[in-house]
Amino acid sequence: MAAAAMAATPEELSARFTAAASGLLGSDRVYVGFYRRDITSLTIDDAGPDRWNRDYDARLYRQDPFFQKFASTRQDFLLPLSALRNGDFQLSPYYREFYGPSDSFDEITGVFNLDRLTAGYVTFLRRNGASPFGERDLAIACAASSTTKVILQKLLHLCRCRDKSVTVGSARSRLSSRESEIARHLMDGGNAKTISRALAISPGTVRNHIKRIYRKLGVHSQVELLATMREVVQD
Repeated sequence: MAAAAMAATPEELSARFTAAASGLLGSDRVYVGFYRRDITSLTIDDAGPDRWNRDYDARLYRQDPFFQKFASTRQDFLLPLSALRNGDFQLSPYYREFYGPSDSFDEITGVFNLDRLTAGYVTFLRRNGASPFGERDLAIACAASSTTKVILQKLLHLCRCRDKSVTVGSARSRLSSRESEIARHLMDGGNAKTISRALAISPGTVRNHIKRIYRKLGVHSQVELLATMREVVQD
């Protein structure tokens, strides 16, 4: 758990955490990822692209009884599959299209709300041929749930930092040389009037450039603009 908390990338964290968690419950595989209330789910691959994860994230997650419970409540939960599947689970489209073909047999999944729209999940999975999870396994998973939630919060932070880095890098490439110059003046505390004097252009022209900078960086306030520009224009 401590090693996972020190990871520098989502994939590194996933690899460290799932390796430790697999031993904790004697799982054949452990998966971590995110459920979102507004966009598709995201499973973090820790050993290269996983076809099953991509199929799941693209559409099949909506059929997952754990996702359906997440969508129906704002509460954290950690449950065995037996608590959610009904008697005809093996006849369901989810089992037919994903669960059965992936050689899955039994699971314990915890879903932990991290913000208004996002929950992190951890799935302890056993394949066909293994024994089902028991009460002791569930008790161990529950005992580790508070630490698991901290790890998932760290995972979300790493994912968002990387997404922001990609966005900022893209924005950097879209700024013209004049816009970058004006951005640097704004960083130094300038405004439309002082920048216009320094660059010998009209205040109106400066304001038009600032509007384009806003639009390119996807910000809507002076505070957001300055916070983003610090990352865009820093050497």
